[in-house]
Amino acid sequence: MALSSAKFENVSDGGRKEAESVARQLKRSSGKRSATVKLEGLMLKLVRELTDIVLRHPRVIIAPLDRELSPAAAGKILGISRPLVVGRMDDGRLPFRYEGKHRRCKLEDVLKLKAAEEKQTAISRALAETDDVRPLPGRGASVGEIDDLVLGTTNAPYRRSIRAKELVAALISGESGRWTVHVATFFTDVRPELVLRFAELHDIPKRELTSTYDAMKAATGEANPALENLLEQLAPTA
Repeated sequence: MALSSAKFENVSDGGRKEAESVARQLKRSSGKRSATVKLEGLMLKLVRELTDIVLRHPRVIIAPLDRELSPAAAGKILGISRPLVVGRMDDGRLPFRYEGKHRRCKLEDVLKLKAAEEKQTAISRALAETDDVRPLPGRGASVGEIDDLVLGTTNAPYRRSIRAKELVAALISGESGRWTVHVATFFTDVRPELVLRFAELHDIPKRELTSTYDAMKAATGEANPALENLLEQLAPTA
């Protein structure tokens, strides 16, 4: 379910009183397999909506918005790996605090980030439907022109920008370090043909490019089937 369709409830004093009434009724039936409970107001509305959600969706979150989560738990909601969650924390997109040596973020902030990323994904797809029909720069395009196109897409979602030489080093070595999210974006958001052109202009062997892509896919769970098809086609001459 897209987060844009999620509903958020502010609990008023009246809503708390209705919850207290339900809690007292449930307490009297503690230990029993069934209970008859009178619902009204906010509690009736919430139970109706929860019933509908359970019927239509295999996964449900029931938690206060100020609940604190670990990076791993946040990753399950965002649909990404823990390293990518940490990357989003480090670049400022996901507020967090330290509890000793452990990072903690609020559920509310995770949901806000998820909504923002879903919106960005929708925009990127819409742009791709129009931009992908445009021809790539000609073979005479300079390294700088190709770099500008690649880095424009790779750095767009982030406050911190990776430079061409840093991206090249990460792609050749397979060690992305603090640039994990940027490398993932390079492979998933840059047009496959442009990925290969960038690699060619910077003398990145296809074997190293493929290896780094595979490592990124294994670490983050993100993939680009169109790029995979091109890499497979080039494998015999890599």
